[in-house]
Amino acid sequence: MPKSGFNAKMLQGLTAFAQGLYDQAHRLAKEQDIPLEQAMEKEIHEMNVFLAALDETYEELRRSGKDVDEAMRELSEWTKTRLVRAK
Repeated sequence: MPKSGFNAKMLQGLTAFAQGLYDQAHRLAKEQDIPLEQAMEKEIHEMNVFLAALDETYEELRRSGKDVDEAMRELSEWTKTRLVRAK
């Protein structure tokens, strides 16, 4: 495990993310009657689209003159309004 640039909150977040990804793929597989592997691929594709939009939004905030702290706060709020699925 890296000793620099990593903390317990990050590990907790990644663990929760992995569990959520599996739960969502499992639900999708059942709903669409597709193999779990295919559902996982769909979910990962959607996450890649989301991550690209996240990166683009961050860069736009920085280009607009916002400092890193301000850009990250706004990015955090932005993520709460995007790609949210009902449980």
